[in-house]
Amino acid sequence: MKKSSIIEARRAKVSPEVRRRVDLSFLIVDRIHSILEEKGLRQKDLANMLGKKESEISKWMRGTHNFTIETISSIENVLGIPILQVAEA
Repeated sequence: MKKSSIIEARRAKVSPEVRRRVDLSFLIVDRIHSILEEKGLRQKDLANMLGKKESEISKWMRGTHNFTIETISSIENVLGIPILQVAEA
């Protein structure tokens, strides 16, 4: 993906903590997109599987949604594939 100089300039002004949170959100969205693609599914299909409106899933998939553990778990359950992997100490 081509990086926008305007976006990169704004990104440089964001605190490292916020930047990490946004980056993590985009990684989650990328993972969900990959799983949907692997399974030949669309966002509309995911919405139906979760009993949600397609517009809500669309908002999630923009990368700015603050995913809860409950939401991630629900998505993992309906897709049958883990989204996150947590390392044990």
